[in-house]
Amino acid sequence: MNIKEKIIERVNDINDPQLLDELLQAIELEHEIEHFHQLTSEEKMAIDEGIKDADAGSLHSNTEASQP
Repeated sequence: MNIKEKIIERVNDINDPQLLDELLQAIELEHEIEHFHQLTSEEKMAIDEGIKDADAGSLHSNTEASQP
């Protein structure tokens, strides 16, 4: 029996709704972390450009950046 089968067997034996809810929350959190947004190559390039601009001193205040 592999680890997933052991976990499934143990969970199937649990009758406490609160414990099941806590297990579900932990599993959902892990799933969210595992599937966290991956940056596209364009997003990575834009971030790199911003870092280069900042390193070169080309910065704007929040007020300036918010103006249309």
